[in-house]
Amino acid sequence: MPLPAVKRLQLLVAAALLGLAGVAGWWLPNRGPTLDQIREQAEAALMDRDWAKLAELSHQWTARMPQEATGWLYQAEALQQQGQYAEAVACLQKIPDTDPRATQARLGEIDLQFGPMNRPRVGAEVCERLLKVNPASPAARQRLTFFLAMTLQRTRLIREIRSSLDRAEVREAYVYLFLADVLHFSNGAELNGQWLQGEPDSELYEVAQAMFIAEALDASISMDDREAAQLAQLATAKKGPLLDKLLKKYPHNVELLAYQLKQCLLTGKVDRAVELLAQAPAEAEQDNRFWRYKGWVHAQWDEAQAAEDEYRQALKLHPLDWSTRHLLADLLQQQGRPAEAKAQRDLVNRANALRRVIQGARNAREMPTEALQQLAHYARDCGDTQFAAALGKQLARFSGRKGAP
Repeated sequence: MPLPAVKRLQLLVAAALLGLAGVAGWWLPNRGPTLDQIREQAEAALMDRDWAKLAELSHQWTARMPQEATGWLYQAEALQQQGQYAEAVACLQKIPDTDPRATQARLGEIDLQFGPMNRPRVGAEVCERLLKVNPASPAARQRLTFFLAMTLQRTRLIREIRSSLDRAEVREAYVYLFLADVLHFSNGAELNGQWLQGEPDSELYEVAQAMFIAEALDASISMDDREAAQLAQLATAKKGPLLDKLLKKYPHNVELLAYQLKQCLLTGKVDRAVELLAQAPAEAEQDNRFWRYKGWVHAQWDEAQAAEDEYRQALKLHPLDWSTRHLLADLLQQQGRPAEAKAQRDLVNRANALRRVIQGARNAREMPTEALQQLAHYARDCGDTQFAAALGKQLARFSGRKGAP
């Protein structure tokens, strides 16, 4: 008995649908691994150091879950290992400062900027960004302090160290602050030269490189070796034109001005010192060295009160400044105030002894504890209570004692 027309139509439609389903099963793409599977495979690739595979898997990971920081960290690691540094930085920048893994991401950026990217200025900016959200990051604080010291950004260095003394775990910061007026690094010229290659028009690196070369020549003169002394003196004579040329190029650079003012003091060129002081920018008002040289000029003009006021302003800005104390001691002696002069000279002698100890240490991080205790005592007797208390607390943490020295 033939099926009714309606029933036949229903069977034909059902058959057609079954056929289409079979065809669809043949050509529809496989949905691929789940996100959990991608994570597992990425971790395995990381363990195997298969950077190409890790890059591919982490790319899939971040495409599906861009808000998950681990995927970006894995991708950055894979790209970095393959020499794609800019791309690695771009991945790390995808992680916001509010993410729990932000510190790890920023430290990764810092390593790349200071390392293979050769962009330390940008690295320092990332340090500052990290310290705003995580002031307790010792790695960021250490990198920033090192950069400011190595590039002779003295005013910023002092401000940075003093603003963080109460929580600073960077032991060398105390040494940098003590030596702020005479910072010298054996690799300073070389490192600034390297950074200058990455930023050829940088006044910062060009001046710092020249200053380290000049200071190295000064330090190399030794009267114990006549031949070496003669060679060093010849080399020192050659540095003058270089620094003069740089000062013409950067007439308001505080480091170049301070160096030239120091030479004026050593050679008694008062008129030249007055000219240089007139060139100083506004930021020199917060630099103790310029107050020292102002005081020296007034002392040469027999304006004792003005000289003393300016020396004391220098010490207010930087109480650890033994060079100013030396000049102040001479002034006080001339004014018939021998007890006050002796007090200043005693501090100068202690500072000189500390400098010799520091010069004998392998680096600022390996300063003997006894020397750091003496440094804390020196700061206290100079009236720098903030420095003395902060260093005393850090030394107490290491020794298990309570209180400052």
